Amino acid sequence: MANIFTKDIAVLDVSSRLISAIVGVKKAQSVFGIKAVVEKEHSGYEQGEWFDADDTRSVAMAVLKEAMRSAESHTKRIFIGVPAEFTAVVKKDVAITLDRERRIVDADIDFLLKKGDTFDGSKFALINSSPISFSINTSDRLYRDVRGLVASKVVGTVSYILCEKSFTRFFDEIVASLGFKDVKYISTAWAEGITIFEKEERDDPYVLVDIGYISSSVIVGRGEGVEFMRSFSLGGGHISADMCEAMNVDFELAEQARELVDLNLNYQEGSVLVADADQIICGAGASEVVREKLDLFAEIVYDIIEQSKVKLPPYAPVYLTGEGVASIRGVKKYLSSTLGMNVDIVMPKLPGYAKPCNSSKISLLVVAETLSNSKIGGLFKRVINGGNL
Repeated sequence: MANIFTKDIAVLDVSSRLISAIVGVKKAQSVFGIKAVVEKEHSGYEQGEWFDADDTRSVAMAVLKEAMRSAESHTKRIFIGVPAEFTAVVKKDVAITLDRERRIVDADIDFLLKKGDTFDGSKFALINSSPISFSINTSDRLYRDVRGLVASKVVGTVSYILCEKSFTRFFDEIVASLGFKDVKYISTAWAEGITIFEKEERDDPYVLVDIGYISSSVIVGRGEGVEFMRSFSLGGGHISADMCEAMNVDFELAEQARELVDLNLNYQEGSVLVADADQIICGAGASEVVREKLDLFAEIVYDIIEQSKVKLPPYAPVYLTGEGVASIRGVKKYLSSTLGMNVDIVMPKLPGYAKPCNSSKISLLVVAETLSNSKIGGLFKRVINGGNL
């Protein structure tokens, strides 16, 4: 029987346009060897519902088979990213009283996280338990990590991320049919937050916006957890659809225009951006369509930040990633002006994959490697899934 615990890490990333299978292995600190990446388009989802479940199932099986074959991997463990549209975040304060005044140990944190797991519903399954901050005794001071401190009481603010069981059942069947014996689910948006930003950058609340192809997410994160998460079914593909309708051109040509438009330019009237036979898209018209849709994105993101009621640090930027709009030239400046907040574009730091469109798959790979590490490590590893590896 093949060993579940090989060094190979197999990950399935499910975005609203692509299903990606990645097989990699960690070679050294922050250095990964990517053995295989296989991506194929699927019909996608909206409002947490598949457009064509059979198509999604077929594509998931195909990319996994091809990636495992290409990597010559025999791992039986698979990590699957869960898009924000299929998750919910519950933030709660959980308190435990120790048996006496003493140093706090790993087991105390494990117990605290599990104590807050009171989710016993038929619709959702808990996939991540992550601390946002801690306090001890009656002090108001907040800590990222309290292990080693002396106290008689510990209070943790914890984010619990729940996944729709319909999602896990769907993919459980797929990977079981391919011979995987162990499957773990990871919130994709959460994985992006804790891997793209360094620990020190997560001491204060931050906003990460992932605008995808037809689905997007916004999280307000802090520490190892998520304070607030929302998703909405709108993405870069809708810009192309608007352009297609407004200019009466083929969708494929509109996609090209979306990728080529530069919001920094003032296009002259009649200046052609892309053309195909008798179909033409001018730069001025394409730029107008993109700006109109970006205005809508900015309005939605602003409303979500307001709904979170999280107090952000002064001048804190909004971080943008994902495949939908982050690559559009001039988008950073335009959204900064529209939102009234600085916008910074972020991406993975892995060489060869340092593009916003790779944020989800690479973040999942990094988190999956941490989960696969059987060595007893720090708080970061232990808190994922309540310390249950």
